[in-house]
Amino acid sequence: MLDRAHRLALPTDFRRIIRRGTKQTSSLVVAYAAPSDRGLSRFGMVTSKAVGNAPTRNRVRRQLRAIAWEVKDNYSADFVIRALPAAAQSSWEELHTDVLRAIDSLGEKVQ
Repeated sequence: MLDRAHRLALPTDFRRIIRRGTKQTSSLVVAYAAPSDRGLSRFGMVTSKAVGNAPTRNRVRRQLRAIAWEVKDNYSADFVIRALPAAAQSSWEELHTDVLRAIDSLGEKVQ
């Protein structure tokens, strides 16, 4: 679980990152990143109803948080990860690889 310091909570933060940040699209997620003003990485997850019903969305969100926890100390940027409907049918390995590829690509561009 991500601790409070590494979580995005305010809607204004989500909007800022999505509107002004850098975007990386993949088959399972759309990731956005913007430079962090706090010196540490923060993550926010978006899973809409298009991903599936509540248990499915929660499973995908938990998986995204676990991936974010793995890389939280590697970057000093703010990330928003939006799950696409295909993420609900993907395996853990596919989602993990796809999200890490997107975050690594964005982390290099933002820093």
